[in-house]
Amino acid sequence: MNNTVKTTFFGVVAVTGLLLAGSANADSVSIGLGISDGYGSSFSFGLNSGGHGHGGGYGHGYGYGHGGDVRLGFGYAARPPCPPPVVYAPRQVVYVQQPVVYAPPPPVVVQSSYWQEREERTWIEGYWVETVDAYGRRCKMWQPGRWEVRRIREWVQ
Repeated sequence: MNNTVKTTFFGVVAVTGLLLAGSANADSVSIGLGISDGYGSSFSFGLNSGGHGHGGGYGHGYGYGHGGDVRLGFGYAARPPCPPPVVYAPRQVVYVQQPVVYAPPPPVVVQSSYWQEREERTWIEGYWVETVDAYGRRCKMWQPGRWEVRRIREWVQ
């Protein structure tokens, strides 16, 4: 059951109990009931049964010595409007496929190139060489310049 149905049910049970209790033998009966739904709406019920009514002030005034008094009150406050729901939609993701292009492979060109070795004569300048003689002493010796043959490898197209 929701809260409104529960509140109404218990209110009806309480009022029925109070009306049945009015015939009981008692000097005075004062009962009050107040129910609220927590959002501003309320229901209140009051019952005064007996020989002594409620006076205006200091026990003097209206209602002294009368039989009974029943009071009933309702209150309603409008609920504030609910804010509109906030909906966050994800951004659209767009995938664009690249076109597929099939092309034949480029032609293979075989070149008739090869390595060729050739001999080249190179002049080496004279220089001093440091050596050790038979007695363990260091001495310098002159090496004269000479021709040297070197092999050079070249790519020929």
